[in-house]
Amino acid sequence: MITKDFNPWKNFDSYGEHLFADKDSNLPQWPIKLWKVSPVSPYFHNAHLVIAADCAAYACPNFHNTFLRGRVPLICCPESDFDITTRLTQIVELNEIRSVTVVRMEAACCQELVDQVLQAVKHSRLPLPVNVTNLFVTAEVVE
Repeated sequence: MITKDFNPWKNFDSYGEHLFADKDSNLPQWPIKLWKVSPVSPYFHNAHLVIAADCAAYACPNFHNTFLRGRVPLICCPESDFDITTRLTQIVELNEIRSVTVVRMEAACCQELVDQVLQAVKHSRLPLPVNVTNLFVTAEVVE
């Protein structure tokens, strides 16, 4: 059981973006699917999260450069993934998250994603900035 005094970061303070500076991919971790990641991982230490709809990367041609550089991506779909709010609440509560960016499609199936992320941040009772970016199906970015 994880208690409040558990510190998973005591040996990972040197973990950071510099470890991936010479890599071609902007992915600092694998897996990226929300339901597959462990709620406590070193890549969440002082991380800026990107919670993206599964289809967002396919709709935005420059997704990696625009949204992933320097951030930890998690992808999910409010229509097919189970209990997004609970998993995100665990990640936010058990790690030192700096900010959350939501990238969603301007489609009916993505309406719940922002609400689920906001609920997770609210449940954590931590003052986290949350930014929302809407992508239109034509790949136009609206912030």
